Amino acid sequence: MIPLVVAQITDFHLQNDPDQDYRGFNVEQHLDRVVDDLLLQTPAVDMIICSGDLVHHGGPEGYQRLSRRLARLPVPSYWIPGNHDAAQLMLESGDQQGGQLNQRTIVAQGWVIILLDSTANPDGQGGGSLSSTELVFLEQQLQQYSTHHCLVVLHHNPLPVGSDWQDRIMLANANQFWAVLGQHRSVRAVINGHVHQASDQLYGKVRVLMTPATSVQFKAGCQQMVLEDDPVLRQPAYRLLTLHRDGLIETSIKRVAG
Repeated sequence: MIPLVVAQITDFHLQNDPDQDYRGFNVEQHLDRVVDDLLLQTPAVDMIICSGDLVHHGGPEGYQRLSRRLARLPVPSYWIPGNHDAAQLMLESGDQQGGQLNQRTIVAQGWVIILLDSTANPDGQGGGSLSSTELVFLEQQLQQYSTHHCLVVLHHNPLPVGSDWQDRIMLANANQFWAVLGQHRSVRAVINGHVHQASDQLYGKVRVLMTPATSVQFKAGCQQMVLEDDPVLRQPAYRLLTLHRDGLIETSIKRVAG
């Protein structure tokens, strides 16, 4: 049977002014490189999931440019906010260009993909939480689609990544999140952005996949923020996931050279 192919792209950090760099990089060009690569992807992806920090300071111009770029791809895109996003502006801008921003649950090919907003109770440093309403929504969706394999998507990492400065701003109520997931055997994996680096971990039997950014990458295992300087690892990147009907997940990181 034909599997479901998903592309996760994350942490674009688009500026209001497209000529303004982010941490010394032209993130507009980085996003273009990723979109161009997706257009050449074989087999073609079935959907795009944009997992937060789509813009850097929540301005409408960045969302509008993102919408126009993603319109080049002949598949739906689904957006969730990160700590740098303005959720309402994101909704308005994406919906104008056909983004699937009000659809929080995607059901296809024996899978359910649940999209979460982890930006509640911000700490002012980049951390976030799942609101009580969001946790109830997660529980309801897991119950409703208990016969499907489940992929959960959020922005903030629900496990430490091994960098002191980033682990201080991970999902603040990760214990509550895992308590909900622990009641449901259907959950196969969780994917997130936020950390600007790749990680593949297990929490019990749940795979936790963290994805590099299209903008800039952070070096792993650091006490303070350090930009990645490895010529391969510093490239803009995204994740491909092939979701099979038996629950198997095949995944890889695609790094896009200039």
